[in-house]
Amino acid sequence: MSLTPSQIAQGLIDLTRDLDALVKEFKSLGANAAKAKRSAETAYARAYMESEGPVEERKQSALLKASDERFQADLAEREVAGCKEALRAIHARIEVGRTLSATTRDELKTLGVSA
Repeated sequence: MSLTPSQIAQGLIDLTRDLDALVKEFKSLGANAAKAKRSAETAYARAYMESEGPVEERKQSALLKASDERFQADLAEREVAGCKEALRAIHARIEVGRTLSATTRDELKTLGVSA
């Protein structure tokens, strides 16, 4: 399948638009992850301070009581990581588009066609 320079340019424009939207999402997910982490740490600290007994029992009790918050924080971090991978993928696709554009330009020059 051969693409025209206009089709390649439109593809790059679309990818750039997708990249902008994903960067916004990445920022939002990062903020949510930070909030979830704070919530998990606060829940753990409260549970630890409310627990009684030897230190190790207090730690384990706090871990159990704060496990839901920790799980939510872990999920939020995974969302950030997934979004980061999507950003890398878009960057790679943009690079492929740039290479395709340069190759197409060179082919057109070889054929004596101005783009």
